[in-house]
Amino acid sequence: MTSIGSYQVKVRIQSTAEEIAFLSPARENDMPNDWFCSWLNFWKNTSFECQNIVKLVYKGKVWGLVQYGLYPYPGYPRFLEIEHIEAYPTSRGDVAERLIEPIGKWLIWYATKVGLEFCQTQADEPLVILEALDTAVSYYRDKVQMEYLGFARSTPREELYGFRFSRTAAAKFCQLHESQWGEAKLYEQ
Repeated sequence: MTSIGSYQVKVRIQSTAEEIAFLSPARENDMPNDWFCSWLNFWKNTSFECQNIVKLVYKGKVWGLVQYGLYPYPGYPRFLEIEHIEAYPTSRGDVAERLIEPIGKWLIWYATKVGLEFCQTQADEPLVILEALDTAVSYYRDKVQMEYLGFARSTPREELYGFRFSRTAAAKFCQLHESQWGEAKLYEQ
């Protein structure tokens, strides 16, 4: 399994109260059936030798999921692809309306840490990549500060846009995120 363990992380609830949430590898019974993405299908098609699904949980409820994979497989991984990422439907949209934040950034932090640990790349080579719909371009470009690559290959009926972190940018993202939200603490599940 491509995991770095389970972590306690700080989140903000309804823009005011700081609380503890948990990042850990997901299980099949964690997969929601009423979100935009078809998480149960993703679970069934996940090759856990090179892929994983991680959840962010607050008060026993799954608030975010990320699926990522290490590639090439088989072989020595050179990059991590964030394949799917989603926050609980009621916690999307403008920051003022979010119940919990930052869901996406913690999920990206986890996947990025996996890439930093398992992938063999030079400082300026791509380490983390993802493709996103046009509605998410500003989030990844401006808030996560990933390098925007423009229009990417796409599946029928979807226009996707590419993003990446070099190894250096990935490490910087993790450091900045932890300086803002606090260090993630490893824990036993």
